[in-house]
Amino acid sequence: MVLAFVAEQLGIDPACAIEYLTRPKTAYEHAWDIRDLLELSEFSKREQEVRDYLAARVWSTIEGPRALFDRAVVHMLREGILLPTGITALTRLISEVRRAEHARLYRTLAERAGPELRARLADLLRVPADRRVSELERLRTAPTRASGRVMVAGFADHLEFAGPG
Repeated sequence: MVLAFVAEQLGIDPACAIEYLTRPKTAYEHAWDIRDLLELSEFSKREQEVRDYLAARVWSTIEGPRALFDRAVVHMLREGILLPTGITALTRLISEVRRAEHARLYRTLAERAGPELRARLADLLRVPADRRVSELERLRTAPTRASGRVMVAGFADHLEFAGPG
């Protein structure tokens, strides 16, 4: 049924589909013909362009892997770049780019933070002897009680960390 539909669309005899399957290279040749006709580029030849696009997105947005994947696909379609064979190639590329860009961001922040700020940040990671979590974890976690006193204390904690402003 599907074969008959496709054959009708292509204007060919459905019986010749068997010939299509007997010579494996035929499918590749047709894919190459389509690529050339539509003037599409192989992913391998423009991978660096996709990598640079992803790096810019990682650096300037907070998009996660799924959103980056979607954006990369749209970018590649818009720019006439064939998607790589298999989902894992693009997934792996996104993972590599995210790891590299996050490392670059952390290095940049560390270089620009003065010794006082570094010490204050390190203190946030320490777990005091009388507590179960670090101060960073406590600040990150929303209060379980939303009374006025708890909210005022929370604001005071955040203003204290931010310093005079």
